[in-house]
Amino acid sequence: MNWLSSNRKVLTDFAVLTGFGLALGLTLRALLAHGMDVPLDDAYRWRDLLGNLIVIGVLWLLIGHRWKTLAIACLIITGFQVANGLKLLTLGVPISPDDFINIANVIHLLEGFKKVFALAVLILPALALAYAIRWRHLGTWVTLTIIGAITTLIISNSSATAVQLDATFGNSVWNQPENFRKRGLALHVLQESVRTAAKVGQTPDKQRVADALATLPQRQSPAIPDLSGIARRNVHIIVLESFFDPLSLGTDWVPEDPVDPEFRKLWAQTDNSVVLSPVFGGYTANAEFEALCGFPVTENAVFFEGWMRRPVPCLPRLLSDAGFNTIASHPNVPGFWNRTHAYRLAGFDQYLSKQDFDMSDSVGGLLMDGSYFSQVFDQVTPADAPILNYMLTYYGHLPYPGSDRYPNQVAPGKEAMFLNGYLNHVWYKSRDLMARLDVLRTQDPDSLIVIFGDHLPFLEPNYGVYKQVLGLPEKRDAFTGDMFEFLVTTPLIVIDGQRGPRPVGKLPLYRLPSLVLDLLGVEQQGLLSWTANQNEKLYRPVYGMHFETTQQAEQSAVACRPENAPPECLAGMDWLESTRVLIADIFSGDQHALALPSAGQQARMDN
Repeated sequence: MNWLSSNRKVLTDFAVLTGFGLALGLTLRALLAHGMDVPLDDAYRWRDLLGNLIVIGVLWLLIGHRWKTLAIACLIITGFQVANGLKLLTLGVPISPDDFINIANVIHLLEGFKKVFALAVLILPALALAYAIRWRHLGTWVTLTIIGAITTLIISNSSATAVQLDATFGNSVWNQPENFRKRGLALHVLQESVRTAAKVGQTPDKQRVADALATLPQRQSPAIPDLSGIARRNVHIIVLESFFDPLSLGTDWVPEDPVDPEFRKLWAQTDNSVVLSPVFGGYTANAEFEALCGFPVTENAVFFEGWMRRPVPCLPRLLSDAGFNTIASHPNVPGFWNRTHAYRLAGFDQYLSKQDFDMSDSVGGLLMDGSYFSQVFDQVTPADAPILNYMLTYYGHLPYPGSDRYPNQVAPGKEAMFLNGYLNHVWYKSRDLMARLDVLRTQDPDSLIVIFGDHLPFLEPNYGVYKQVLGLPEKRDAFTGDMFEFLVTTPLIVIDGQRGPRPVGKLPLYRLPSLVLDLLGVEQQGLLSWTANQNEKLYRPVYGMHFETTQQAEQSAVACRPENAPPECLAGMDWLESTRVLIADIFSGDQHALALPSAGQQARMDN
């Protein structure tokens, strides 16, 4: 009885905090499942609830006050759960450790009150926690010491810990939404953080890189190609934000074509060529990485953020070394998606960002393409040397704002979140593009012009409109290859100087730099040829798996999941594994691949 009396406060706090944690967790799960339409699995709800309770328990040990703990725990847990739900609905994947690096990018997207509100949501809980912690209490420092020791132990044994967690709770490399459903958010963040820690510094050694290179039959030339005979003409690459063919949604959704008829005519001259992007609905930087560096994005991460750490002979660097002036431009804040650093590592000589543009002709902070194009060409007029002029547009970005200055020109056939705004952005984007092309092809008739969309637009949560058009199932593990292909397919136009538009068919976006070198007369393309596909198949990695397709429209794409891949996927899986090794070596590691002799050189050395 004396024990109960002396520990009544502790027991009462424990009961109140446990009850609150369970009630909060169940309420948030109901909000996600019914209010936000986020698919959950109730068979694993106790993992989610227990994760919340552990977070609350740690906060209580640090704060020591019941109601302060409840208030701060509610802010933190609700914020994480709602943010995770929003990411699932927008991009189809849950929170990952990389998102903590990307928080600044989200803030950059917002303007005015929305930015202030977002900053408050991020900063106020942190300030409240710092204020509430009992910094002068011995128990606080004991708790922090234990947390630090556990963290150090996990990090120092991260590989073994990751294996044990995967064996206990499961892991699917390609199906992160299912991982979240089976783990709950706290366990999911912990497990993926341990996996990320295990990868840090774990770059492939020289022998593993050599083994990967040996599997590539196309590796006949040195890593760095000989560009001495390259055609010295200007190259213009235009990346169109969120641009795809809206008529593919069907006339019920899009009864009138928002795309400029002149664009349709030009695209038809390429036989409606397309690129297969690595992303859906966002993460433009991953599409950029592939288009510039010739290797696929294979994981659920923004490659520019933390994965691109070494100067690499990407297309801009190769052309710069060949005497081209290489210029990148994007009318956004320069550090968004770590572009300042990534563009430098890729080899651009100059980067024009938001401060280099007059932004007065903007809608919702997005510079209109017509004004953007005019300002770019005012600043990059070629002199004696040819140029690589890489232009990433910004208008067309979510949430597709409108204005009285640029009134709506078309209307959707059905109501859907963002669809009306998106269609009208396409109306203006396509016309601004064609107006610029008329000028560019007249003033620079011999130039190589490449135009493509970076990814499909986000139109409604949880794939929304696409779900209705394609009949998408609730879970990603039931998506067919054709569904994956639709969700990553955007228009591609290649204009080969006075030879005119070139039919390319389907092109995985990471094969674009090789195509550019080919059209510039470079036959041996070094490391940009290493990702060439085999057996007339096209390999498109998508978040830890891949699908395979062909140029034949009548053939269906095949989804290749590691756990149950059909036999026809095995060659592609071997290619993907070798490619992952090379990516880790070239962009983050010791770059053994750039120094190892080519297959032809090795044969001569052996003889």
